Amino acid sequence: MLQYGAEPARSFAAVVHQSNAINNLRFRDLLAMFEGTNREWPNGSSVVLVERDAGSAPFRYLMLRLLNTTPGEYKRSLQNIEYRGAAPVSIKILNSDAAACQFVSNVPLAIAIVETGSLASPACSGVQVLRIDGKLPREEGYRLK
Repeated sequence: MLQYGAEPARSFAAVVHQSNAINNLRFRDLLAMFEGTNREWPNGSSVVLVERDAGSAPFRYLMLRLLNTTPGEYKRSLQNIEYRGAAPVSIKILNSDAAACQFVSNVPLAIAIVETGSLASPACSGVQVLRIDGKLPREEGYRLK
């Protein structure tokens, strides 16, 4: 059974394909994407969510800090979207930040949340880090901590 206890202080980053015209996203728009309530980029293309595996720090951060939910409640929420007749939320689950970055660098419509420490890896060289409410990781007021 997974334990979702206190995490050491970490910082995370939302990453997208380098060709994505979006370089700044409002915090509430990021939440809406991962909640499944907004499944499109501003140009109308479908968002592909990239999530980490359930035991990872990015996944725990997504559940506990961003969405304020449990994995079970999250799954039910996404299923309810589909049951109401909407298109299913497109999610790819990967087992490492490197794999998440590689996927995003190959899929122009994808977005992932990874640990900022992973951004220095070669696998993350093909992604763009999004500003959240105008801030990048390590800037005062950055929201993904």
